[in-house]
Amino acid sequence: MRRSGAAAPAKDKQRAEAHQLLDKVPGSRLDEAAAFLRELAAPAQADKPQRRFRTVGVFDGEPDLGRRAKEAARRELGGRSTRTA
Repeated sequence: MRRSGAAAPAKDKQRAEAHQLLDKVPGSRLDEAAAFLRELAAPAQADKPQRRFRTVGVFDGEPDLGRRAKEAARRELGGRSTRTA
């Protein structure tokens, strides 16, 4: 993909310089350099859609807490049925 305009030659020169610098990276540091380049090449965090969860987190409670909560709600609201939805 070629760029057009006056900025294209400058960008091409910078890209060529970056390739030359990468070629000079010692073999023992290639993993580190590649990880850094991957981070730079990844889309910005602002560009990624953020997932919004409806739950606050994992609740650590007793196994029968749901059943007991339904019973308490029925008791307070005056419901008589013990059937679950």
